[in-house]
Amino acid sequence: MTTPSIYYAFTSSRAFCLQIVFTLNIIYYVSDAQLNPLELVLIGTIMELAVLLCEIPTGLVADLFGRKKSIIIGTIIIGCAHLLEGSIPSFTAIAIAAALWGMGWTFISGAETAWIADEITPEQLDHTLLNGAKFSSIGSFIGILTSVAIGSLFTVQIAILFAGAVLLLIALLSIFWIPETKFVPITQGKQSHLHHMKIALQSSWNVIRSDRTLLSLASITLFMGLASEGFDRLWGAHFIENFQLNEHYTVYWFGLFYALTFLLNIGLLKWMERVATSHFARLLMWLNTLLILFMIYFAFTTHFIVAVVLYLCVASLRNVNHPLMNIMMNKQLESKGRATTLSFYGQVDAFGQVAGGPLVGLIALYTSIEGGLFASALLILPTIYFLRIMRKNA
Repeated sequence: MTTPSIYYAFTSSRAFCLQIVFTLNIIYYVSDAQLNPLELVLIGTIMELAVLLCEIPTGLVADLFGRKKSIIIGTIIIGCAHLLEGSIPSFTAIAIAAALWGMGWTFISGAETAWIADEITPEQLDHTLLNGAKFSSIGSFIGILTSVAIGSLFTVQIAILFAGAVLLLIALLSIFWIPETKFVPITQGKQSHLHHMKIALQSSWNVIRSDRTLLSLASITLFMGLASEGFDRLWGAHFIENFQLNEHYTVYWFGLFYALTFLLNIGLLKWMERVATSHFARLLMWLNTLLILFMIYFAFTTHFIVAVVLYLCVASLRNVNHPLMNIMMNKQLESKGRATTLSFYGQVDAFGQVAGGPLVGLIALYTSIEGGLFASALLILPTIYFLRIMRKNA
């Protein structure tokens, strides 16, 4: 197998496992673990706090000891998190699993992109990252179908345990199949790892601060993070409460939403692969302008079918932001220290989600769900300004 093919195989198989859990976990939390609304919110906050605290240290692990090792460690931790989550339906166990999941993801987030960027040529990078996002969407789509099948034939709990076990199998296969031939570790010397973390963090900030494109991308990442957590928490409640969906069919509706979103995502990524050759800032500016308009319309429409169409548009547009921004970041970064700098962006995103989720939640609590969704849309607005700066500097 070629290196890009291995990248596609592992990203899509991991997406398959994660989507099995994501499609069903809200049912598991409410029906099996009987979590109350506050506990549901705390699960998300715990996960994002773990990401915020672990992003830079785990990025340093990837830059010191190897991206392959970091990817394998992260996959093992996430697999164990889902096994714990599925084994004990209680708030304490699920909260610990959420913290483990957040930590595990930080081992993967910057390391995987840094690994593939090192192993292939710069000319291959754009195509490979966009293709990787497309294959991940295919894996996620199959994961939706699998989750419904396992949940129907057995239980939601069995589906979560199945996903955790498969993730451990993926980690085992990664040991033998993932190549790492071009890794260049950052200088370790005799100082402590804490010292290296401080140096790496300062170095990452200096790299970002000295490049207007990277600094703008960090600002965009922050505002996207501020907006994303609130929307993720409220869009489902908007459908259930404001359109009075039949409780019995809610799971099937949501499964349909996820499935259609991933199909649209594949088509949109395929289109971008043809048209997005260099003017990424301009493309992102127009896509995010549409995203803001669609989110506002989604918040206030009273027609169910219109809301469904708008949600699908919003979800698809949000999904394409990440691969485009990944391409722009990696074009500006050198191999040495790449994973730590990418992890810095992950930490900025996590900080935005930790701060933005409760903020939007409070707005929704004291106004309405529509008000919270509207606030999420407004939080994306500053990204247009930074994208205009990037477009002018291109």
